[in-house]
Amino acid sequence: MERIYEDVFQDAFDLEDHCRILAVPRSKGSLHITVSEAGHKEIDLEVMESTQLHLFIHNKADGKVVLHMKGKIMAGASARIALLDLEDQPFEFDQHIDLKEEGASIDNSTAQLVKSAFKKGNIEIRHEKAHTSGHMHNFAVLFDHAKYEMVANGNILKGAFDSASHQETRVLTLGKDHETKVIPLLLIDENDVKASHALTIGEPDENQLYYLQSRGLSKETALGLLSVGYFMPVIRQIENEDLREQLREEMERKVGIYGH
Repeated sequence: MERIYEDVFQDAFDLEDHCRILAVPRSKGSLHITVSEAGHKEIDLEVMESTQLHLFIHNKADGKVVLHMKGKIMAGASARIALLDLEDQPFEFDQHIDLKEEGASIDNSTAQLVKSAFKKGNIEIRHEKAHTSGHMHNFAVLFDHAKYEMVANGNILKGAFDSASHQETRVLTLGKDHETKVIPLLLIDENDVKASHALTIGEPDENQLYYLQSRGLSKETALGLLSVGYFMPVIRQIENEDLREQLREEMERKVGIYGH
């Protein structure tokens, strides 16, 4: 499947096994991709010069998904890419984005709910030219027996001076017997750059939990509300207000806010 976008665009579709997306020069728009079926999926993305793209990927598959994504961002183009995965199914995400020309930028986010199924991510943003910018934000909430792995790699090549590579990974652990492996990488072959990484893995703040329970909430509901805070940065990226509200309610239901 090939999709070509120009001018001002907005589109939503279910992902087939393979999809090539091309946003032509000086276009602007948003795409909402739903992963409805299990299996191996591939996305080839090319964002041409001076283009602005907002891409939101929502996994809803009732089975294991392996998603490979390759992308090229060209001169003066910017992309916001967000992945939301709330399903209790295995999910592997392998993403490689190349900032091919000067002025290319990307802001990349993932939000995953991890229960009994294994979630694994490998994300690389590679800076090939000067004056490029790459930001990564990974959020995960883990329950009993959860297993989560994430490799976040900011790679600045020689000659990509005055570039910026920043990343954060935040993991909230709500259960027991879970396994978490997060590897933040900064591979830098240039001196004149800005780069940083931040990583937090831990249980809920006891003071926040106590405050919520003192207001009459059950412990389960309070934990659910704290989980919501981890996912909201990604949920807020949805431009369609009705869809944003729908996904917020789905998220709250799956973290256990309702019914307690």
